[in-house]
Amino acid sequence: MRFLHAGPDEARDREALAARIDALLAQITPSNAAALAAEIHPDLDAEVMPDGLVVITPRGERQLRPLSAFVVERGLALGKLRFATHRPPQTFAEMRATIQTEHGYDLASAQARAGFSRGHLLELVIYGDGFGGNTDPRALAAAERAAEVLLGERVLDDWIGKVDAEPLPRGGPLRVVQRDAAPRFALGELPQTVASAVEGLLSSLPDLASLSGPRDGWVLFESEPEAATDYRGQDDVALASSALPELLKCFLEGAPFSSRRFVRGGAEIVYLKVDAAGAPYEQRLAQRTKLEDELGAALTARRLGAVIGNGLGLRYAYVDLALAPGAEALALVCDVARRAGVSRRSWVQFCDTDLSSEWSGVWPDSPPPP
Repeated sequence: MRFLHAGPDEARDREALAARIDALLAQITPSNAAALAAEIHPDLDAEVMPDGLVVITPRGERQLRPLSAFVVERGLALGKLRFATHRPPQTFAEMRATIQTEHGYDLASAQARAGFSRGHLLELVIYGDGFGGNTDPRALAAAERAAEVLLGERVLDDWIGKVDAEPLPRGGPLRVVQRDAAPRFALGELPQTVASAVEGLLSSLPDLASLSGPRDGWVLFESEPEAATDYRGQDDVALASSALPELLKCFLEGAPFSSRRFVRGGAEIVYLKVDAAGAPYEQRLAQRTKLEDELGAALTARRLGAVIGNGLGLRYAYVDLALAPGAEALALVCDVARRAGVSRRSWVQFCDTDLSSEWSGVWPDSPPPP
């Protein structure tokens, strides 16, 4: 079920779910919150913070974020407890207590290292006393939990990729200088270090206005998708080009995706997916190019977005877009696509991992995408 872009045919199911959620939330207390969240969906969790805030979170099942936001909206309307969708960051002392209780490690002397990797994701290494390395599942779980507690779930979801666990190096008379590695720092400095790294990256990102220019610098990609009856996402893409190649590689490789890491100003990265089954290659290319030009002109004229890439697959044609926040840009894309006469099996889909279960049909009777 969609929560942000639900169609009229989903209204009855949405109302039934809302009534069920309201009935459960009417019974909620700090002691039964987790059990009630699991009744709503088995992958939802509820964590009660020390100040009484109830965080409704899907943890790693990020495609359920719209559902958790829907639950929080219903909970806030009841006015019984305070609710949030993401675990807020906590202090170093609170993190130490959490890790000691849940995993049995004292991270008082722990250190960390951070650096950007592919897709503008930060990779973290946490060095803890007693950690056995990445082959030690208990240490790895403690490192991941420590990062979550210190940074909060919003930062963790948007900016953090891999979290590794390593033993805390023992002091000695000699220090080994590693020229290529980022320096270690005290674990308590992790929030500020990540905030500074993110701020630096954001200052270098393009905004919507700068993406509306010439396409001379676009990067071409080729792949060899396997033949199938149908394709989810952009799994059939054989040829693509992008103004933001790091963005496209991140999405096509299935890495955690957040629009915040690629465009400034709150833009949302989406793609228009058009079923072109049966049409010759030259015809599909001409139709997509025309559609791409019309979308670019309409979005730029109203300052609602920009075309940032395109693709041709074994079955589908794609236009990648950066859209201004709000419903107006999405409505304009669908309007332009309808005027271009795209097939009923055409959709706007979302690159963000949190929105991977959301979609908007170009036509009122567009079926759900594969």
